[in-house]
Amino acid sequence: MIVEGLEDGWLSHPFWRERFVIKSMADLERVRNGGTNLFIDARRGPKPLTNDLPHESSTAVRPKTPAGRPAALLQVKKSSAPRLPRRLPTPPAFDQADRKRASAVVKRSAKIIGEVFDDCRRGHPVVMPQIAAVVKDIADALEHNGAAFASVTRLKEKDGYTYTHSIAVCALMITLGRANNATPDEVAELGIAGMLHDIGKLSIATSILGKAGPLDEGERALIRQHPEMGHRLLASDPQVPSVALDVCLHHHERLDGTGYPFGLHADQITTAARIAVICDVYDAMTSNRPYKKGKSPADAIVEMASLPDMIDQNLLLKFMRGIGVYPVGSLVRLRSNRLAVIMPTASANGRGAARSFYNIMEDRTSQYEDVVLGDSFKDDQVVKIDEGEEQFGDDWPAMRDRVLAGRSLPGQPA
Repeated sequence: MIVEGLEDGWLSHPFWRERFVIKSMADLERVRNGGTNLFIDARRGPKPLTNDLPHESSTAVRPKTPAGRPAALLQVKKSSAPRLPRRLPTPPAFDQADRKRASAVVKRSAKIIGEVFDDCRRGHPVVMPQIAAVVKDIADALEHNGAAFASVTRLKEKDGYTYTHSIAVCALMITLGRANNATPDEVAELGIAGMLHDIGKLSIATSILGKAGPLDEGERALIRQHPEMGHRLLASDPQVPSVALDVCLHHHERLDGTGYPFGLHADQITTAARIAVICDVYDAMTSNRPYKKGKSPADAIVEMASLPDMIDQNLLLKFMRGIGVYPVGSLVRLRSNRLAVIMPTASANGRGAARSFYNIMEDRTSQYEDVVLGDSFKDDQVVKIDEGEEQFGDDWPAMRDRVLAGRSLPGQPA
């Protein structure tokens, strides 16, 4: 069965080209689950597949390369052309002036939040105008340079961890809210929610919160109470946004029901709480503590992407786009209608980069081009992360390695 076209644009379906042949029940299932209408040329090719086909017919289909050639043709002669670099030199995401400016905002915010939280310990209510002002200050700083702000908040001191973590989660929730097309008012409320999400920890001894070794059973049980403690503290103040109450109570819930305090499942967890889960986990994983070095941003993203039963993967993709971090070796679609592989960069503070190798509109391999990824319309952007094995079959690992190494692909223009 020959598919001549798809009703929606290529961004709205899982196929990397719009004309292809359906040859197996597996292909048919992908079409049915693709979420778009398609146009079939009934005059050409074999008759349409039905569920009456024997199951074993799907096993005879050989993996195809992008140009439609059998996988066996992937054997490529060695080329004498120079290889491209394995690590791309990219412009720095920020300079010392950006970092200094971000550091000043973080210090100013931490001082105010510390005073507000200390007052809460003494039984005073949260002063929402002060919280809102700090959130606006952070939002403005992110507009200038989010990467610099993130680099400053990744370093956590033992005594001020809760304050700096709250600031970092606030900033990350603002970033993800913007990437998720939230309105300015919604973004502001997400920022407030991030700032207050761990306020329940004010009721827990600092000796437990800052303990370098593993917690005992009683200490773990006490820590798991902090969402409800925080919710009780905030619920008494009518000025606290409902989103902040939701996030405070549910930021440790997980999609598969393994979270706490209620073991909620996916359909019971709001978008705001899902955003908070991503931002809270990411900051905890990447933070450098006096007794523990944090994971690199890319390694943290890889680990989070391996937990689809716990973390919302659609929001995680938007989070990656918002912070400009993707797993190295990922197959991505670019806004410029190209397929590319995410590349390692030469500097930890460099902007993200990808190596394009396939022109989607022309349905063929293309010359390599190293692309610096950005968050503005003047830069190319990632619009989707694809599964390489789904697009290129068993050949994908070898193809990915060749792209990363800058070695030629079959049929690639010289």
